[in-house]
Amino acid sequence: MTFKKANFSLLLILFTIGNFVQISTALQSSNSSYFMWHWSLLTVSVILILLLSPKWSFISITMLALLYGLYLCLLGYAQATDVNQLSLILLYISYLLFVIPLILIRHIFFHTKNELSNLKKEIESLKKYIDPNGKMLTKQEFVERSTIVLRGMKRREEQGYLLKVSLKVNGITDQAWNELIQRVIEDTIRSDYDFFMGFENSVIVFLQNTHNQGVLKFQQRLIENLRKNINFIQPPLQFQQKLIEQFDEDLQVLIQEET
Repeated sequence: MTFKKANFSLLLILFTIGNFVQISTALQSSNSSYFMWHWSLLTVSVILILLLSPKWSFISITMLALLYGLYLCLLGYAQATDVNQLSLILLYISYLLFVIPLILIRHIFFHTKNELSNLKKEIESLKKYIDPNGKMLTKQEFVERSTIVLRGMKRREEQGYLLKVSLKVNGITDQAWNELIQRVIEDTIRSDYDFFMGFENSVIVFLQNTHNQGVLKFQQRLIENLRKNINFIQPPLQFQQKLIEQFDEDLQVLIQEET
């Protein structure tokens, strides 16, 4: 990023120098009509740069620069104008310092625009996997975090459980269920230890450093919290728990099990 900023700053400096050289040369010359033609060429070049694609604008400006350089050389050697050769050289240098940075600056903007467009597409594609309103993880995030946590648990000789929470009956829409269970689980888990992911009408919770009785207590707290949100004496939930031994296999078993 710093390198891009340095390049952009350098281009702006060259662009400014080009303008300064051609204005200074014009002010010191008595042939104003000739410089009007020069600035007309600059105007045409700017239009080509702005309207054409980077590829074709580069080709067009290259051709114009070559033709303009050849024309100035012929004028200088033929002495067909009252502008001295030094002024002609300065004009050509100013033209190059004007159009080349402008092409590159537009290329930088064009490239940045494409990058932003690609990033927006990536963000849109990720939105379906990420819940921006809560702590529910995607499967990849869940697996990555579990891998890190399990290393620490292994060093401390702790055990953990995977708990699958599923809806036993129909009648609650997927969206309503996901929002409800996510909110309730967030209020039930130990935020510093436990985390969860969702899929279809189920949620899998990683319960760290606990035992079978701890899992049962979590289930009871979850049921009590759900009763505060839905009108069920016994919320229609089904629990499936598994002591973590081989994490990948245990997770896959819970995902594939029928609820």
